[in-house]
Amino acid sequence: MDFLEVDGFSVPPGKNQEFQAWVRANSAALAEATPKGIELVGIYASMYFSEKHSGGYKMVWRLDSYGAMDRFAAAMGENSELARLMDELGKFNDVRLGADYSSELLKSVADTTIWADYPEE
Repeated sequence: MDFLEVDGFSVPPGKNQEFQAWVRANSAALAEATPKGIELVGIYASMYFSEKHSGGYKMVWRLDSYGAMDRFAAAMGENSELARLMDELGKFNDVRLGADYSSELLKSVADTTIWADYPEE
């Protein structure tokens, strides 16, 4: 199976340049620390979007199964480097009331079960 997990978030005002520097310095280490079956595709800035409150930054992960989410959670307790990096990254999330965020899990159409597809009448 093939999934993309897209997490949108905001960074507090005045922290965007620090966040960019952190991403430049640490995204390769974060990608390396992820468990088997999980790939950090990247951390992106939204150039345009129609969802008004999805956050200006997106973190994109590729997962090989639903179980990859459980492996990631388990790795957070077993892999101190992954836990450290995720903790540092989390400190850039704007957690103020009303701050923009989003979370989406996309499944490849090729892997999706489509139960029925009735034509319009």
